[in-house]
Amino acid sequence: MDVSLKPAFRRLFDAKSHWHKAVNSYFEPNDFRIAINSCIQELRNITFLLQANKREIPGFDSWYGPWQEKMRGNPSLRWLVEARNYIVKRGDLELLSKLRIEVIGSYIAGEVKIFEEDYNPNLTNTEIYTKTVSLGLPVEVFENSYVKLQRRWIDKNYPSHELGELLSECWSAVAELLYDAPNSDASKDRGSSTPKLPPCMHEQLEMRSILMKVCGKTLVPAVIGSESVSLDETDRASIEEKYGDTPLFREKGEAGSIASKSFKEQCEFFFEQAKCVLQKDGYHIHLAMIFVGKTLAKMIEIRNEDKADKYMTMRNLASTIERIGANSFIMVSEAWSAEFDPMNPYRGAAEAPSRQEILMLIGATNEGDNYCFSAPFYRDGEVISFGDQVIMDATKMNAIQPILAIWSKQNRAQSNGES
Repeated sequence: MDVSLKPAFRRLFDAKSHWHKAVNSYFEPNDFRIAINSCIQELRNITFLLQANKREIPGFDSWYGPWQEKMRGNPSLRWLVEARNYIVKRGDLELLSKLRIEVIGSYIAGEVKIFEEDYNPNLTNTEIYTKTVSLGLPVEVFENSYVKLQRRWIDKNYPSHELGELLSECWSAVAELLYDAPNSDASKDRGSSTPKLPPCMHEQLEMRSILMKVCGKTLVPAVIGSESVSLDETDRASIEEKYGDTPLFREKGEAGSIASKSFKEQCEFFFEQAKCVLQKDGYHIHLAMIFVGKTLAKMIEIRNEDKADKYMTMRNLASTIERIGANSFIMVSEAWSAEFDPMNPYRGAAEAPSRQEILMLIGATNEGDNYCFSAPFYRDGEVISFGDQVIMDATKMNAIQPILAIWSKQNRAQSNGES
């Protein structure tokens, strides 16, 4: 890289750092204001630095002239110039804040009402949380829900754009300018592709959200009880010693035997493995396996404490599947089964007097293969026996709707792209 360009690139990544501070401060108005001001000024300083060093940049005028015209035609960059001038000469931007309150009381997005109101940007978190406890929902729904608070900040003089998204657009536009600069060498690092929005600037709606959970008559920060599972060689050796006579290790010697099975056969295989584990240990953890192609890309142990956790867990699982480009998943767990009681519509199977323990496996692919394997099991001391196995189409199961929705969206996008 030409030495004259290094200060400008440094400012570019300083601006990204300020952008992250702003996104992380969405619910702290003063910190947000400071970070936004710094990000705007750093982005604007980049063009000042380029012009100050133009004598050291070969072919500057022939390169920068067309870019200057292009940037003047970009509404977001015009706003950046005006915003920087306002901050330097007059004071802080006139910021407005909107709060979006989503009650996550279902597996299906949008099934429970979403509330969105205008609030003073200096409203404290405590005051915001107080407003969420009286949304007019059935108590049974609200008490078994997460509350997602999403805050939206805008500049009063540019109300059509959310500030975080607006500044990420400006950042990408300025990055493209520097990428094209003479002797920047950026093209060598990136290949022939043009710069795109950095991965850290994607999914901004989630980044500027916080999750709360109902606790008595108040809301408390939520903690999702799931974690990735990884095994080292010591773990593998002890597991093989304990479960060496189970299907997983019996077929270990046949290379590719599991991967060569149809998806339904794979589900059946892992269900038989789960039965053996349950009989040996007396319990089975709630385990999700996510596959990219035929490769097991991620294994997650899920720890749900209540209904609200279940709703959030499956949405998070869907986000993971989307992020890593997974095409299938298999989830196995113990569960309770009971007939629906119309006299108690909000009562779960775990609270039903006639409940029955079952082992359940749900498997699905982005190509439409969806299976639910289940079998009741009975305990006689430490001995576990199973009832008749049932195989159903899992398509209508509410629990996997977030995942099916992700794949449906991807398939539509792919179809539109091909057409």
